[in-house]
Amino acid sequence: MSSRPLTELPESGLLWLINRSVFHPRGLALALDLDEHGHVHGWQLLQAAPGEPFEFTDDVDRAGFQRAEATLLAVREEATARG
Repeated sequence: MSSRPLTELPESGLLWLINRSVFHPRGLALALDLDEHGHVHGWQLLQAAPGEPFEFTDDVDRAGFQRAEATLLAVREEATARG
């Protein structure tokens, strides 16, 4: 797979997957800092309020899962096609 811009992390579902799997269980969230043009110029780790986990709504979870699965499937298919 070719290099992709960081701005695609949310729409690819991979930011959801990283947060859901790695950061949210630890009370953290990875957030991208965007400029006024939508370009990523940095990132930060956000911490939930004490005793409060980061959670997605069911709709956001479903959509994030579907986007992440589609992205991962596309990568696997591309690798298979290349042989």
